Amino acid sequence: MTTDITELAQSLKAAAEKATPGRWEYYPGNTSIEYNVDSMDEGQGSIVYVDSGDFTQAQTDRNGEFIALANPANILALVEALEKAQRYIEELREWNAGLAQESHEYQQRIAELEPIRAAAERLVRCKGRYHSELNYRALATLFGVNNPDLPPLDGESRTVTAAAADVLAERKRQVSVEGWTPSHDDTHKNNEMAFAASCYAFHAAAATWDLEDDGIPYDSHPVPKQWPWDPSWWKPTDARRDLVKAGALILAEIERIDRADGIKLEAE
Repeated sequence: MTTDITELAQSLKAAAEKATPGRWEYYPGNTSIEYNVDSMDEGQGSIVYVDSGDFTQAQTDRNGEFIALANPANILALVEALEKAQRYIEELREWNAGLAQESHEYQQRIAELEPIRAAAERLVRCKGRYHSELNYRALATLFGVNNPDLPPLDGESRTVTAAAADVLAERKRQVSVEGWTPSHDDTHKNNEMAFAASCYAFHAAAATWDLEDDGIPYDSHPVPKQWPWDPSWWKPTDARRDLVKAGALILAEIERIDRADGIKLEAE
């Protein structure tokens, strides 16, 4: 049988409130025990008198100690502590339910904002292709994109072919070995790097038309008329290598144009 602690507590409380208040004392005798209220007021009277018999004195004493402690004041104190604990438990339940509801609402809000965040992420990654650097950063701030220089999104191509890797490596070589730094490139304002790239690209394409037929080695063909720089800078190697040089020079030209327009240069 399960005891309803709340019902039991209320029953004890009701009984304690009707009982004689105060501290109870017990007076063991040879074969009996008497409980009195610890008061000089005789009107409070004796609580109970028990005749224990000749052979139960020890147990009677133990029972007496228990009954004396189970006085109304102690019972009321226990019930009060229980009620206080129950109120606190109920408050915790309500607080926890509120947190759960708040968490659910936040999760819903996050789910609603996710498409906007994803769209903003794609938008700010457009940067110089569709709007200025200032607009790009403003959009990043507006939509809460903490790291504007985002990596490719899942599903986007991240493959770098050998050809692309060679073009990028040549561009780095031009900077580190040849000294074609941004400040150097910015002095070539008449599309000279684009002209140089076209010379290498045309030379690679035309090699199979007539140069080899005339018996002229690939790397010995005269400097093209449209070559923008000193002839000593013309250094044909082979068709693929020259196309790589052309690609690197085109990158350099595009970077120069972007710098002039104030467009961010770093790759995503």
